[in-house]
Amino acid sequence: MTLPGTPPAVPDGTRPARVVRVDRSAYDVLTEDGPARLPALPACEVTVGDWLAVTDDGGWALLPRTSLLVRGASSGVSRTQPLAANVDVVLVVASLSVPIPVRRIERLLTLAWESGAAPVVVLTKADLHADPEAAVRDLEPHAPGAPLVVTSAADGDVAALAPYARPGTTLVLLGASGAGKSTVVNALAGPCRRRRGRRRRP
Repeated sequence: MTLPGTPPAVPDGTRPARVVRVDRSAYDVLTEDGPARLPALPACEVTVGDWLAVTDDGGWALLPRTSLLVRGASSGVSRTQPLAANVDVVLVVASLSVPIPVRRIERLLTLAWESGAAPVVVLTKADLHADPEAAVRDLEPHAPGAPLVVTSAADGDVAALAPYARPGTTLVLLGASGAGKSTVVNALAGPCRRRRGRRRRP
C-alpha cells in the first residue's frame, strides 16, 4: 500500500512504518504491507505521524523527526504534550462567518512555527463575508511570514490550497470548532472522505 507522507531512509533489514494511532500499550501503524499494531515502549515517547523502522519480528526504532507539533504546558502540568510529528504544513483554519479570532490565530501560528512545519492561514466560508479581501488585509499584520488563503469549501472551492497539499505532503489542521476544518478535509480528499468527529483543541 502507499504510505502517507514521504517515507524516510531506514536501516538495512527494516522497513518504514507511519504511526496513525497511539494507545497506552500499542501503536497502530501503516506499512507497505498494510496496517499493523506494535507494542509500546514506556521509555519512548511516540506520537501520531512518527516514522518507525520496523523489523520482521516486530521490533522497532523511532526515526529522527523533521518537525514536532506540541501542546504547551498548562494547568499545573510541567511537561509539553506531543500532538503530531513529521508535519510538513499546518493549516490554521478560521471562519469568515464570525469575527476572526486574531489572538487564537497568533497562538496557533506560534505553535506551528515552533514545530518546524510551514504554517498557512486558511480563511473559510468566504461566501458569508461581505469583503473577504478586507479581512485578509486586517489579518496580515498578525500573520507575518504565513500565506493567507481564502476559500469557500462549502462550494468545493479549495483550489488555492493545492500548492500546500501536494502528494506526499503531511498536513495538520488547527482551529476552533465550526471553523470549517472538516469541510476543508473533505474537499481536499474528494471521494476519500473521513467521517466527522470530535477532536481535542490545542
